[in-house]
Formats: sequence, C-alpha cells, structure tokens
Amino acid sequence: MTTTRTTNSTVYTEEVEERCVNRYTDPVKIGALFLCLLVFVIVSHSIAQAPTVRFIDANGKTVAEVQAQYQNQQVYLPVDAVKQVIDPATTHQYNHPRQRLTLNTKDRQIRLQMGRPTVSIDQGGQTVTLSTPPIIIAQQPMLPIDFFTQLLPILNNVEVIYNSSLNRLQIRPKGTFTPIETTGTQDLVIIVDPGHGGPEDHGCAGNTGILEKDIVLALAKQLQWTSKQHSIQLHLTRETDTKKTHFERIQVAKQNRGQLLLSLHCNASFSPYQKGIRIYVNNPKGQLRFPSTTKPALTGQRLKILAQADYLKQSKDFAYALQTELNFLAETPIQIIDLPLIPLSDAYMPAVVLELGYLSNVEDLEKLSNSEYMVNIAQAITRALQRYIASIASTQL
Repeated sequence: MTTTRTTNSTVYTEEVEERCVNRYTDPVKIGALFLCLLVFVIVSHSIAQAPTVRFIDANGKTVAEVQAQYQNQQVYLPVDAVKQVIDPATTHQYNHPRQRLTLNTKDRQIRLQMGRPTVSIDQGGQTVTLSTPPIIIAQQPMLPIDFFTQLLPILNNVEVIYNSSLNRLQIRPKGTFTPIETTGTQDLVIIVDPGHGGPEDHGCAGNTGILEKDIVLALAKQLQWTSKQHSIQLHLTRETDTKKTHFERIQVAKQNRGQLLLSLHCNASFSPYQKGIRIYVNNPKGQLRFPSTTKPALTGQRLKILAQADYLKQSKDFAYALQTELNFLAETPIQIIDLPLIPLSDAYMPAVVLELGYLSNVEDLEKLSNSEYMVNIAQAITRALQRYIASIASTQL
C-alpha cells in the first residue's frame, strides 16, 4: 500500500482495510484452523473422559486408580488391577483357546471362565457367583467390578462399599469403627431432628413439587431403620408431618437424655448453580451472619449459644465423621461451616446441622428425589455414627 500516512486516523483506516481484505481472501486457512481446533477439543475431551475406578481406604485416601472400560453398561477392569488392589505378588495364566483365567493370589488359586459368572476359589473349594461374568475385550480378559466387590471381602477380610455413579470403591477392615461393647457407648442416645413439618412450614420446595419437610422426614425414618441394624438407637423429634416448635424439639432431646443431635435440612438459593451437601457446627466465634462493631452482653440467647459451645469439640468430631463418609457420595469435597446457630443453642449436647443439598439445583433435586441415593445417604450417616461412637469408646479405654 503506497498511500502516505499523514495522520493517526489515516493509519487506522488503512489497517482496518487490510484486516478486512485478509478476512475475505483467506477463508480456507481460517476454516482449516477451526477444523483443527475442533478435532483437538474432541480428542482431548475423549482422553480426559477415559473412565477409571478409584479405590480408596476407610479415610478416603486413594489406594489405586485403575483404567476401566465400559461394555453393555457394565464396568470392567484389567487383570493387572488385582495386583494393585488385592495382592502385588499376584500371578496369572490365561488359556486363550479355552478362555480360562487362573489367578494365584494370597496363597489361593482363583479360576474363572470368560462369559461365565461362577468363580472357583482353590481346588474343590469355595465358589462365588458374580452378577456380571468376566469377558474378553480387545482380545484381553477383563474382570467386572463385581469381582472386586465380592472377592475382596473373602481374600482380604475387608468390607467393601461401591459408589457406581462415581466409580468409587472403598475398602475398610472389618469392624473398623465398631465400638467395644463393654464401654457402653453403643447405648449413646442420638436425637435426629427432621426440620420443618406441618401444613404451614414446608421448608424449601423443588420445582417438581417435592418439599423439604417430606425429604428430611423420609430420610430420618430410613436412618432410624438402617442404624437399628447396627444396634444404634435413634429418637426422632417428629415421626409424622406435624408442626414442632423449636422448644418442643429440644424438649424431645432433653426428655430422652440425648447425647448427640443431628438436625436434617435442605438448602435453596437464588442461584441455580449452588449445589452440594453442607455441614454446619454451632460455633459462636464462627462466621457471623450479622456482624456487629459492638460486643453483645452474654445474656439471653447469646448466653445459651455459649452453653451449647461447651460441646464444640465433640460436635466437630461428629462433623468430621459425617464429612468423611458423605464425601464418598459427593463429586466435590463437602464443607464444614462454623456459624452461631440459634436453632441449636438450647441443645446442651454435641449438635450438627446437615443440609442435604439445594432443591433449587437440578442435579441436587434429582438426587434428593431418588430413593436409592437417599438410602446411600442414610448408610453413610450410620457409618459416621459408628465412627463417632468408636472414637468415644477409644477415649474411655
């Protein structure tokens, strides 16, 4: 371009013209670049989404993370996963013509036939029937996740919990958190308070019409049944859809001489993106909802908060137990939040508020409407109670 550039505006005009010319004269290059970027994104996404199964210990620490494959909506792991998870000294032989797999692990021999669910342990010994048989994928024998959930307890004398939605499998020694019965802590009196209730106090509501008061009551009853299977007795502050004042709820706890209070609620937010479980502990020195520049006198309601705070350490111990167990079901780590909680102020015992999720969030709403998920929540809370009771038992030895 030969035009003399005498002013800044002239220079600007020429540069814009050059850009316009390049835009229309090079569409092929731009299209090729866009196609390359699209292919890169697709390939990168597929690599990043390669499925894995994460094996964790009783405290949530990763033991192994194994590449997996999906076939007919089932999860399969390679034979080498046995070395990572069960016994590093494991050896195996695979007979390709007969499609028979033999594993030598833990001084035992395990025999499997591809396509058949029966697993033989030792010659003429124990047999286990898997719900999903092992199969061949890409000419390699692959073991279903059922192999690990059913064989691990037998070979390693452990308990196994599997979260299918997150492909997370937890391994814990049997009876890890079972308290010693002679301490009497198994008789710990636990109060569960399903929030809200009655025709006027619905709590939060989801866009499907589901109500907080119904969710927490159903969970409390499920939790009561699940805990009873482990000899843990719970008392509910309400067992029907009835209105209960704060005073009446605390009275139930006092009349039953409660030693731990768990208050169940759901959350809601103006933002549809807020989601997840929250655990709240009553701490007068925590995050204040209404900050003040003046120091209030220790009278009335404030004095009651300080009285309940005498149990702050025990409340946090139970909160940590809940956090550990519920993290197994959560996509992201669960928060424990300290707040001066007036609803717990009259409960002269360790106390925690558990917010189960946001009814204003689509994903949380779907989970809280799923009966299987709620059973898993009840089981996780029961395991947290076992942890807490066991921790008390250990301090009494």
